[in-house]
Amino acid sequence: MIRLFTILYKTDFKHVPSGIELFHEIMRQYKPGQTQCPPPCKTCGHMKPHSGYIRHLVDYDGGVQDHIVRIERTKCLPCSQTHAVIPDVLTPRKTYCIIFILIVLKEYFHTRAATAICKKYGMAVSTLYVWRDRYLIHAALDLGTVVEKALLTCTHWLEGATDICRSGAPRDFHGRFGFSFLQYTKATGFG
Repeated sequence: MIRLFTILYKTDFKHVPSGIELFHEIMRQYKPGQTQCPPPCKTCGHMKPHSGYIRHLVDYDGGVQDHIVRIERTKCLPCSQTHAVIPDVLTPRKTYCIIFILIVLKEYFHTRAATAICKKYGMAVSTLYVWRDRYLIHAALDLGTVVEKALLTCTHWLEGATDICRSGAPRDFHGRFGFSFLQYTKATGFG
């Protein structure tokens, strides 16, 4: 999998563009011939478009929107491996846009009104709690238990992109832990 970390950490969450707009903008900027193959190969400049597949991107833009997007696949010529190209607005193997998840979590941490929030966004309460738990685990992994305690006590929450993802945090997080922020993974107990 090739993750594209180009826009999310620059996003002003007070004026959130839609996830579908961000997805298309990131994909317009993607250049396979300038991309590095993931480990262990790590060669650069040898990726060629290979194929693709369709998946859903659930977003919130005045209402819940279910978009169909095409995930591009590339092939590394030296190692013959194929890789899905997934922008940072998507959580690997999940349909919800990360911005949608963060909007829901922000509202939850401000109000703690899980039932009302889930009704508003048309989702299960259990989904909200999974997102909350995964966010807290990943925040603690990345920034330490001080952040987790602040979030649990509501002493601080997302005011802007730097609070959600400090500068290049999505890229840093992926590099440090080998999976994406808010991604389900066995390493964090969410297989």
